[in-house]
Amino acid sequence: MIEVVGLGCRKGQITLEGAQAVARAKHVFVKTAKTDTFSYFEDKDVMTMDDVYDSCENFDDLDEKIVERLVSQKGKICYCVNGSGYDDRSVALLASRTDVKIYPSVSRAAVTAGFTTAAVYISASDLVSMRGFDYDGRLPLVVTDVDDRYTASEVKLVLLDVLGEDEKVFVSGKETTVAEMDFFKKYDYSTTVYCPPRDYLKKHRYNFADVIEMLYRLRGEDGCPWDRAQTHESIRSNLIEEAYELVEAINNKDVDNMIEETGDVLLQAVFHSVIAEDCGEYDAHDVATALCKKLIGRHEHVFGDVVAKTAEEGLAAWDRAKGKEKHYSSFTDKMDKTSASLPALMRAYKIQKTAAKAGMDFDSAESAAEKLREEIGEFLSAPAEERENEGGDVLFAAVNVLRALGVEPEVALVAATEKFCKRFAYVESRCEKPMNEYSAQELDALWREAKNED
Repeated sequence: MIEVVGLGCRKGQITLEGAQAVARAKHVFVKTAKTDTFSYFEDKDVMTMDDVYDSCENFDDLDEKIVERLVSQKGKICYCVNGSGYDDRSVALLASRTDVKIYPSVSRAAVTAGFTTAAVYISASDLVSMRGFDYDGRLPLVVTDVDDRYTASEVKLVLLDVLGEDEKVFVSGKETTVAEMDFFKKYDYSTTVYCPPRDYLKKHRYNFADVIEMLYRLRGEDGCPWDRAQTHESIRSNLIEEAYELVEAINNKDVDNMIEETGDVLLQAVFHSVIAEDCGEYDAHDVATALCKKLIGRHEHVFGDVVAKTAEEGLAAWDRAKGKEKHYSSFTDKMDKTSASLPALMRAYKIQKTAAKAGMDFDSAESAAEKLREEIGEFLSAPAEERENEGGDVLFAAVNVLRALGVEPEVALVAATEKFCKRFAYVESRCEKPMNEYSAQELDALWREAKNED
């Protein structure tokens, strides 16, 4: 058993129980002497970990070496840290290796801004190393171990993105803004940055949890009457519409519109999740859990032992994992489970891909094109009652040609339709009388002009 004593954040904040633990210990270790709290030990025989600080390049390495030193000792051990004792990363690691008893003191959050509340604690090194730090602002954020100005500047860069430059923060109890949090003269191992909780309506940057919170508010008792009235069925077509608008933005390489339309697609997913939660079916966390489990299961070449060195091998590994997950008994079974609600061209494309994996495919794009020419001939010579059937064969054969050349037919047709509308608008704008009063040759000349404008 190792006893851990929280020293608080200023001289005199050690508790009576903590002082008694120090007095009865055979060996007393203090994490660092470079803080005000160390003045308590000036007349006592203690050992510090400052030599470990000096030998380590990052906090993960520091905590590991501190714990190794502590667990190697014999007899009654007391380990003293700044803050409450619960908010130190090395203590958490120590507790995973051996039994500990903590004698807490004042938390860093309490001293930093005068609040005694729960908070989100993270070390400066963890904060700056995280990709896309996700902080929703409901609890205060306490960044610990801001031990020099350089570290404060790195923390500032993260908080500028998350909070904005004018957001109020406290650096070891002194109020400032994010933009000026690295302007202080003194930083040491006890320096903390405290970020108060925020009103989610006034946040600088939002996250997925905020989207869910917004939908809760909109569908709440004092929310929006329209949002409250919606069901899965009433908004199902919106998802298709928003997805196509996102595709259009991608085709146009319009990044600002891509951000907006991606948000609209996300809104539809969360909307259905919140409706489902109201009905007792599932919630957004069930959706996120199912998605993450699927991604883990389908990427055995990332999270498991399967090896895939190319994109093609990665896709093949995905397909194998999906087959096991879906329990496909045959290629026909896989086709049967390809959703009939997909757009016709998209479903034809997926069905053909499955057939190709089974070995039923054309030798080349040229042979697929020859089949298309054959189907067009049969369509043109078919009697009226057979035209729908033969017309379907033409479209299916056209999908095969596009697939053979690596073109997705649904995307291609959307782009072609948009191109036609643009050219048609040009032709009509050039007409000085109603279009239907022009000859085919005149309209064709205007069409060629429109093509040259592309």
